[in-house]
Amino acid sequence: MIQPTLLSISILLLLPHVHSLSITPTTQSSNIIRGSNKYGTNNNSTILTPSDAAQKVGVLPTKNATKGEWQRAWKLHRGLMKPLHLMDGCRPKDSKLALACLWWKALAGNDKSSPVHDYSLSYDLLPPITRWIVSSRVCRFYPRLHHANVEIRTAYLDKALTNIINTIMNDYNTAAASSSTQQQHQSMQKKKKKKIRLVVMGGGYDTRSIKLLEQSLLMQSVGGDTATSTPYNLLQRRHGRSQRRRRRWYHRLLRRNNNRHNSNDDDSITSSAGNAFINITNTNYNLEAYELDLPEVVTAKRKLLLQRLFRRRPWLQQRTTAGRMNTNDNGQEEEEEKEYPILMEANFNDLNATRKVLEGILLNNDDESENEEDVTNIVLFEGVMIYLDEGIPHALLELCSDVLKKSRSSGRSGSSSTTAALGYLCFADRLENIPGGDEDAAQLEMECTGWELVVFLSKPGLARHMGVARVVV
Repeated sequence: MIQPTLLSISILLLLPHVHSLSITPTTQSSNIIRGSNKYGTNNNSTILTPSDAAQKVGVLPTKNATKGEWQRAWKLHRGLMKPLHLMDGCRPKDSKLALACLWWKALAGNDKSSPVHDYSLSYDLLPPITRWIVSSRVCRFYPRLHHANVEIRTAYLDKALTNIINTIMNDYNTAAASSSTQQQHQSMQKKKKKKIRLVVMGGGYDTRSIKLLEQSLLMQSVGGDTATSTPYNLLQRRHGRSQRRRRRWYHRLLRRNNNRHNSNDDDSITSSAGNAFINITNTNYNLEAYELDLPEVVTAKRKLLLQRLFRRRPWLQQRTTAGRMNTNDNGQEEEEEKEYPILMEANFNDLNATRKVLEGILLNNDDESENEEDVTNIVLFEGVMIYLDEGIPHALLELCSDVLKKSRSSGRSGSSSTTAALGYLCFADRLENIPGGDEDAAQLEMECTGWELVVFLSKPGLARHMGVARVVV
């Protein structure tokens, strides 16, 4: 298995110089991509160039490659999916490019100079034998093509989520500080702790919710005792072991071929640029994450988390299965087990079924203790509307805003701030009725579906619309 993989990476490194590849095409048929005739290159005049879009989010631009180079890279990568998972015991489904995106995100996540650097979190979902071809030792040699395009939207969503969480916590703390008496303020702090609920629509094999949790744990444990097994110390030890395994010839090769990564020779995980979540200023909140996707993806991801990720990152096992604190019959507090992220099956083309799932999340009144919590919801879309039927993306946005408004009337979502949002929407996807990157068209689409557009940015590629919106009181 190693020899074919080594051959494939050699072909990929020579990709810009190859004029033809004898590979069976495995591209998505046009009827799978919604609006492939309407959202083509003829409607790109209002979309930012790759370099401009990359600059906006703080990543390096994609390679200035020809159309043929992009197509060859696409065919090669898609053709390698089966060989790369041939000896994979989990063998996850590549539903709607979910598996291909995992490899792209692992490639970008191992780049320590990138704002999407995730300390090998996505990398730890990949099979053990073949994943080395996108390791931090190799990733810098790849031409910046499809993984760099995905990196743009990943960086945007991570930064947008960071800004939203900071806004939510600032509003919450400001309202708490403005309590009429200090006694009321202390009473409020004891009874309530801000709760942020992240609902990922079409999560695929993305690790954003886990990255958000892990970064919070890292921030809480950086200043702790070095003798304890905190997530930070465990990551440091694993990073140190991988550094010691590097050979001298490899260091010489890196210094000679890529000056941009000289700083990565430091044996500390703090030498990296870090991801956007390090800018979250207050981690004193309860985080709940739901991920909705097709049944086969949900089954495959749960298997990847339990059989692979938690074994490679055992410090996540306890935190991702821990729930709220309850008082037992003896008066002692104990934690109730709860899956994190909570994976739920949903087919977004079935709007009625999707509504029931969302209402079950946002309007569930089974747990009376949740009434004491101040909850703000964040709905996130990434690269899922591309594959939905005509008219569904528009209706889905309308459905989400409607359920959020119902959650306010039922008392399941709240905020202490009179001007705060009922909920937020983060997206890096293809909105309906916006062929290009026209912000005015995006504004109209948001208003028609019950949202108030806050920021908007376009980028090349299938998921060309990125932005943040909110449902206000």
